[in-house]
Amino acid sequence: MKLSELLGRDVVTVDGVSLGKVHDVLLVQDGPIQANQSAALRLHALAVGRRSYGTKLGYTQGTVSGPWFLKRLFHREPTIIPWHDVVSRGDDRIVVRR
Repeated sequence: MKLSELLGRDVVTVDGVSLGKVHDVLLVQDGPIQANQSAALRLHALAVGRRSYGTKLGYTQGTVSGPWFLKRLFHREPTIIPWHDVVSRGDDRIVVRR
């Protein structure tokens, strides 16, 4: 699976409630050891929200400490959906249990 297959996809619950779009993913480095002696990455969760400007600028992670006005405007906590809650994923949307 490629990251581009997830980013920007609409996310809905099994009841049809829209949660927004996938803006980012959370990876965990706990997979099998690879040839370069490091553990493989595993998809742990999806970061889902209504707007993505803050995520693209780095405000969601808390790593940007820019002007207070921009921080206030763009900082929106994403909804974190664990990967094991994904029921199905298609070309246009991802269905999750919530």
